[in-house]
Amino acid sequence: FGLIGNTLIMITLVKIGFATPINVSFCALCISDCLCIVAFAWNAICFIPAFANSDIPFRAREVAIPTGGAVSDVFCGTTAWITAYISIERCLCVVFPLKIKNIVSPCKALFFVCVIFIITVPFIYLPFYNFVFYTNFDKDKNQTFIGVEYRNTPIADYIHRVNFMYRVVFIKSLPLALVLVCSVTLTVSLKRSISWRQRQSCKTPEINNSSQQRNSKDARVVKTVLAIATVYIFLGGLSTVRHFATLMWPEFRVIGPYGRWNRSVTSLTNFLLLINSSVNVLIYYKTGSNFRKTVNQMVCLKYEKS
Repeated sequence: FGLIGNTLIMITLVKIGFATPINVSFCALCISDCLCIVAFAWNAICFIPAFANSDIPFRAREVAIPTGGAVSDVFCGTTAWITAYISIERCLCVVFPLKIKNIVSPCKALFFVCVIFIITVPFIYLPFYNFVFYTNFDKDKNQTFIGVEYRNTPIADYIHRVNFMYRVVFIKSLPLALVLVCSVTLTVSLKRSISWRQRQSCKTPEINNSSQQRNSKDARVVKTVLAIATVYIFLGGLSTVRHFATLMWPEFRVIGPYGRWNRSVTSLTNFLLLINSSVNVLIYYKTGSNFRKTVNQMVCLKYEKS
């Protein structure tokens, strides 16, 4: 569902165009969500018993740790930062409505989202140092298979601690804090804007229609951003809490006495993050009139051709 929905979003955004910077950010969010979903899907496939116990030439459950779980975690961080950037961009539109065209443009938006990918994606390779891919011969199956084991060295332990702190502070906490602050600012600004337009409509009924349409369009974009931010806060916030609990409570770590609870909570948070990467198509269709109109036209066109 997530892959189909995000693909539909990207096709629709291409048809609408990228004249506004927010569409560039939305498209980058879809790309990050798709990569996150693919990593989650690969991780899930590796844990299917029928697949893991088949004649594949590798230990599926071992290989899934660095190639599935670690990759999905990084792209979830990319999604978090793009969500934070979108929230900041809308806040700038509210705070500096007359200067926003000089502050944010489609080219600048493309530059910023590329920077986010450049900063976050290289950390995919950092956890790979902690794992060693080995080959072994299975006499029962008469085949050589590939497995993964943890690198037990002081450097690997140091990289693991650095990567964990990076995820807790930079990937989880900071984007969540930015989204929270921007969401509150946007909510207050949206209420003030609606109240101001109502007062102006009462005072001057002959108010310019183009001004009303522009304000209404800005309000719809703000509502879309608020919906995306709210979903991320509720679905992604639990993952941040889990990381903080692991940091502050050593017994809650995977190898600790309560490691079973950690694995259960991790499964739940991963499921919520997967939902967060999959539901944007419903948000765009509900809150975006131009998006909804374009999707309806595409569906009706294909229906008529068929």
